[in-house]
Amino acid sequence: MENLRLERRPEARAFSVETLLQQVRDGKIRIPDFQRPLRWRSTHVLDLFDSVYRGFPVGDLLLFKRPADAALLRIGPVSVTAPAVSDAYFVVDGQQRITALAGAMLHPEPRPRGDIYALWFDLEEERFIGAQSVEPPPHWIPVNAVGDSFTLLNWLNDWPYRAQRPDLVQRAIALGKALREYPIPAYIVEGASDAVLRLIFKRVNTSGVRMRESEVFEALFGAGGPRFLESACARLQTQSGFGLILDDTFLDCLKAIEGLDLRRPLAEPESDATTLPLEAIGRAEKALLRTIQFLSDDAGILHFKLLPHVFLLLVLSRFFHFHPRPNVRTQALLVRWVWRGALSGVHTNIYIAALSSLVGLVDEDEFASAERLLETVPASVDFPTASIPWDWGNVRARMCAVALIHLDPRDLDTGEVLSVDAVRALLDRRKIGDIFVDVQGKGESNVARRALLPGRDALRKLPFASLAVLESHGLDQAAADTLGRGDLVLFVERRTRALDPWFNRFFAERCALDESDRPPVAELMRRVEKEFATP
Repeated sequence: MENLRLERRPEARAFSVETLLQQVRDGKIRIPDFQRPLRWRSTHVLDLFDSVYRGFPVGDLLLFKRPADAALLRIGPVSVTAPAVSDAYFVVDGQQRITALAGAMLHPEPRPRGDIYALWFDLEEERFIGAQSVEPPPHWIPVNAVGDSFTLLNWLNDWPYRAQRPDLVQRAIALGKALREYPIPAYIVEGASDAVLRLIFKRVNTSGVRMRESEVFEALFGAGGPRFLESACARLQTQSGFGLILDDTFLDCLKAIEGLDLRRPLAEPESDATTLPLEAIGRAEKALLRTIQFLSDDAGILHFKLLPHVFLLLVLSRFFHFHPRPNVRTQALLVRWVWRGALSGVHTNIYIAALSSLVGLVDEDEFASAERLLETVPASVDFPTASIPWDWGNVRARMCAVALIHLDPRDLDTGEVLSVDAVRALLDRRKIGDIFVDVQGKGESNVARRALLPGRDALRKLPFASLAVLESHGLDQAAADTLGRGDLVLFVERRTRALDPWFNRFFAERCALDESDRPPVAELMRRVEKEFATP
């Protein structure tokens, strides 16, 4: 790491809460675009105000002083039309605290309700309360009424119990004084380069409500611009229909592609992430799109929710980065690796150290990479049956769901096959258990009792569907008849008998246990020629 230093030591000073609020009103407090999304909940806001009221320390602020352009600012529920200023304070550390203070004490609603900054103070019990859904009684005062003495005076003048409860009037005045005059220590950095600021930001955000790695990345590389990871994930979802890949998963794929240590968080000072060019995001997006197309078209896994293991995206994105247009034979070998690893349980035991080794098996040699991956999974696998428990956390049950989808289930009303887009739309909108309906609807369930039945009345209609529709859901007429009579035991027995041959055929095609795993003949010839060409 280069020798980064501040040319000028940070200035240490204290801001009263009243001064901070005025800085917010004046448009001098800026929340940079690179800051992480707000993570605080109502309890965090309540605890902060309780600490300020009691005089407890609430931590230091870290502010970066620099000029700022005119902008429309939003800090919590507060909107500010800010002019261009030469001495704005960009919040490097303390975003949550400043947003909570400004959001509650400058809340635009006269009687705040409905968000975590709708804060009131019970003058009787001397405690802060979040009034998100509760109608405040007369002895509560909104915290935004004590943000300045003039507003507090107006509130007290209008309070109907002012003459009756002078003790509460004094308590309200003491509350305003305690909050407004509370000093918050701050370090102000001036004249720092972007590289120094990034390093400071990275280090101060390794404690407290810890940032996710994707948030650190967005902070380091997204200053003044869009959230690159979030935008890339949104584009992938739109282009592929595969469902939303999370920012952190995308970032793990990026690290795998770029050869970064998966075990080292980006917030560590020694991380290589700060040297990454932004082009790395584009490379990762392209590789992930090819990975998704492979998983959908070749492996038959149509949606992110159906993935046996998320780590497959890391390994495969690295492969398709190196080999964007692989040989058809290589893709067939990768399908075997995916399915053998899932059904054998080998992939279930892949942890971070083993994953780093697995990612390392993929390099510029297309066929050797596929062979090395195949060597990590067994050549013999026992296929699951329809009698196994329906447990969505169990990979084998999830793979049975994939097989049920590939029966091409038909709509019970129209008889039309549900399209891939229709199935993906269901997976986008609903939980798996709401799509693969339990025909009994209660108690312990197994795969034989589950069917992909969109629609509220589907279960009632199932026994009366046509034979073509029944077969598309893994049923025969005898199984449907037993379901219509309410004989669940016999139904499960008959459906298991109908589904197991399909499961065996479906899994066998993808695992290809009886076929050779050799690369294509052209690759074998190349290796032979290379061997003989070696002196």
